[in-house]
Amino acid sequence: MGEVNVASSRAVERAFAVKTVAGDARNGGMGDGDARATSPTPSTPPEKEIEPTKKRRVTPGKASFAFDVHDGAMPFAHDERGEPMFGCETCSFDPDGCEKCLGGPPIRTTWIRERALAYDVPPVKTYRPTEEEWAGDPLEYINSIRPEAEKYGVCNIIPPPSWTPEFCLPDKESLRFRTRIQALNELQNRPAGPSARARAKMLEEEGDDAANVSASTSGRMGGGGGGSRMGGGGGGGRMGGATPEDVEAVVKQYGFQQGARHNLTSLERYSKYFKSTYFSEHGEPQNVSVKDMEGEFWRLIEASEGRNVEVIYGADIATMHVGSGFAKAGVNCPPGQETYASSPWNVCNMPYNSESCLSHVEATTGITVPWLYFGMTMSAFCWHVEDHSFYSVNYHHFGAPKVWYSIPATHSKQFEEVMHRRLPHLFQSQPDLLHSLVTILSPKILQDEGIPVYRVEQHPRSYIITFPYAYHAGFNTGFNCAEAVNFAPIDWLPFGVGATERYVRDKRYQSVAHDQLLSTLTQSAHKHPRFPKVLAEVMQERVDTEEQRVEAAKPLIGQFVRMENTAEAPDLNERDCTTCKADLNWAGVACSCSFGKGRGYVYCLRCVKACECAVEKRTCFYRHTVQELREQVSELRRLAAGTN
Repeated sequence: MGEVNVASSRAVERAFAVKTVAGDARNGGMGDGDARATSPTPSTPPEKEIEPTKKRRVTPGKASFAFDVHDGAMPFAHDERGEPMFGCETCSFDPDGCEKCLGGPPIRTTWIRERALAYDVPPVKTYRPTEEEWAGDPLEYINSIRPEAEKYGVCNIIPPPSWTPEFCLPDKESLRFRTRIQALNELQNRPAGPSARARAKMLEEEGDDAANVSASTSGRMGGGGGGSRMGGGGGGGRMGGATPEDVEAVVKQYGFQQGARHNLTSLERYSKYFKSTYFSEHGEPQNVSVKDMEGEFWRLIEASEGRNVEVIYGADIATMHVGSGFAKAGVNCPPGQETYASSPWNVCNMPYNSESCLSHVEATTGITVPWLYFGMTMSAFCWHVEDHSFYSVNYHHFGAPKVWYSIPATHSKQFEEVMHRRLPHLFQSQPDLLHSLVTILSPKILQDEGIPVYRVEQHPRSYIITFPYAYHAGFNTGFNCAEAVNFAPIDWLPFGVGATERYVRDKRYQSVAHDQLLSTLTQSAHKHPRFPKVLAEVMQERVDTEEQRVEAAKPLIGQFVRMENTAEAPDLNERDCTTCKADLNWAGVACSCSFGKGRGYVYCLRCVKACECAVEKRTCFYRHTVQELREQVSELRRLAAGTN
């Protein structure tokens, strides 16, 4: 039967994915740009709220204390030009800083408590399954709450008290991961083009003196949001030719900058330092609640004149390379964790649930293989939906709460229209903005547009489930760790059809070959009582469309040849349409003007006219006749009738 081939690298689309490096445990080295931690990572990371420590601010050698009237007359260290200085000059300005200053962006200002923006955002539904419900199938449970829960876009699931898995990430003391820098005030308010930081870096690389100008004065663009789904891992290989130079070109174009490499200890340390410094008044750290931080977060997002507040985020770290936070069944499973290793609620197992369509998809980083996320105070993940509008599950391993916002799928199209109308300049320079996870609009703006927005706080040991085509965003309130992956029960399938159509419209690479998945699910439908009814409807519509396309293309094609995986009749399973990136599993058109010369150009039935050669030079390679596809639909209907 075979597995569905998946784009193996999608390297350009994942240009902003975090790269991870397993450091040498013997010397603890992290290489250039590392944030070195002096203490080892604890075996059980803390999850309690970090208490602020008292700070003694020291008068800097070449700076003076002054009052920043615009920011509420708080005392900061200023240089001779009157610019506020919080760190370094290694490190006269703050006794709790350094190691330049603890491996993150410099802190240039503090919060303004009285200007916080408090929004009235209603909560999503929270569910607390019983021990009996928890012992069952997660997809069965999610299906039972779906009619109510999907109205909110996401839901919160709190396991029974007996669910206490350990954080089992292997080699966590030696793990090193690359962070990304986020300028919070640029996530909503920015002009088109690269970020200030990116432009300064490019100028510096070109030797331009203008690079010495503060990045905060040269433009705005958001740092990469968390939870990006624009990337690939091991799969069928439809974008394996992207080079590191290709990736760097995209990074430069859209302005994302990498931060230092960190380990768990050093990121927690910087998060503490940022929190106690930024959330301070008159030099003294303040106790801040989640609501306090939320108000400041949205003030920064909404501010038209931003204050250049930057944070870092360890996002999209591939468990395929570094391991999962959940125990893994086998010889290295820690004692007492065997039950958690095999549990269907272990996020590593959820994509491969027998009732998940993704159980027929090969291992793919970020889709069927989880990603880890290490957050810090006010690091954000921007508005997005999952690849192919899949479901997702996010488990909070430890640390400070995450605050989520959601929009139900019923209003996702309206949300996209609002984004285009509110930010036309960004879409002009970056048409795939909605796929790039770099933009946040506040709940207030969306509510004013008539779009329902919901909110939830996620705490350790809890799950957030995102439903198909539901936009979601949020931020971290401190150092924490979460792990996320996709899954796809059969009710996802119609959403997958819509996602594929949007990908073709946007000429975006697809991580899953949708037509091949339909064929694979059809072949296995007799094993899954819930599959035939949904599959029959989706396949019927798809086959009708295929017939229309074949009939429209016939006058434009010289010959039709069945795919046989030979030189004369190649299998196009691994190919995408040169024009619109549609997968060519069912049919593709090649022209003798280019096909066979290297890989050549191939087109879907919609894009035949993209090649201007004579009709006789074009060949359509097909896998099934329309009649064969209709017979598959008939068999699905027979199966559905027998299972009702």
